[in-house]
Amino acid sequence: MGSDFRERRKIRVLVGEDSPLMRRIIVDALSEEEDIEVVGAVPDGREVLKKAVGLKPDCITLDLEMPHMDGIETLRYLMGEWPTPVVIVSAHSNKGAETTIKCLEYGAVDFVPKGKAGTSFPVAELIRKVHVAATVDAKKLRYFPPDRSLVTKKRQVKETFLKKLVIIGASTGGPNALAEIMQRLDPSIPAGVLIAQHMPPNFTRYLAERLDDRSRFDIAEAVQENVIEAGKALVAPGGMHIFVEERIGTPIVVLLPKNETTRSSSPSIDFAFSSAARVLGNRVIGVVLTGMGTDGLAGSIAIKRAGGVVISQDESTSVVYGMPGAVAREGVSDAIVPIGRIADEIEKLVVEPATVESVDEH
Repeated sequence: MGSDFRERRKIRVLVGEDSPLMRRIIVDALSEEEDIEVVGAVPDGREVLKKAVGLKPDCITLDLEMPHMDGIETLRYLMGEWPTPVVIVSAHSNKGAETTIKCLEYGAVDFVPKGKAGTSFPVAELIRKVHVAATVDAKKLRYFPPDRSLVTKKRQVKETFLKKLVIIGASTGGPNALAEIMQRLDPSIPAGVLIAQHMPPNFTRYLAERLDDRSRFDIAEAVQENVIEAGKALVAPGGMHIFVEERIGTPIVVLLPKNETTRSSSPSIDFAFSSAARVLGNRVIGVVLTGMGTDGLAGSIAIKRAGGVVISQDESTSVVYGMPGAVAREGVSDAIVPIGRIADEIEKLVVEPATVESVDEH
């Protein structure tokens, strides 16, 4: 009987939303789900914190713009005192996008943009992300502080020959994982970096800026036909798929709008990995980070068939072990590594590929 109760237990959600209309839309949408129970709905950050202590919800949806205590201040306090999976409900503005990226750094699991004027709220996306967030171990939602000493070292990096391409795919939990890798990675290695993080348009620009602030690599959002260079990293724009092509012996990126393909997740990690494998063969190092689903698996297989190498994040440090877990279970990973060691593994593979052994922390 106890087992049956656990199977039927609903996901308990607390809603923090300033707008009465939006609060009603969110509450009604979540309440229609048989496995979700809205345990509270409040209009400001202080009330969110009070309710979180007493109700101990499985997940909180959090508006960014609230009176008395805004979303990011509420989140920082919450994660410091009572870590709880949070899904940010974000404005689709430049300010909203920038603040949302900061919230992901401070431990929010994911976010849902409210949509531009004249568009409906993405109810199905919110429900899906609440389901995912409720499965996350809140202890994994940690803040990785920047090392400001690295910023002054950025311009000291000299250009080098592009020996390898490191291509990183990430989804839920990815921004913090990417920050940790890019802060640790030495830009003097003869490798360029491409990043495919599942994220909507506009938000990826601010992700690139935040990563650039924390890394010795020069990091920017990719534009059409960017040349891939050593010591530099390109972030695929949201709403676009990124491909690697070669022009006159030089690897470049080609961007294709999401609506011209059948892939739901963008940028597609499979597309990025597979195109890199076709063009650069054994010069490719694929890295699969935390995220839901199996995007990256087919691309990792393509990299392996072309003679390249695949690293996957381990389960203990993944916020969601869907994507890296799929790669590991398929036996495609050359190394299954905690997030804090991935930069070291990349450097070894670039400089001395023969010395790297398969690592499995489990």
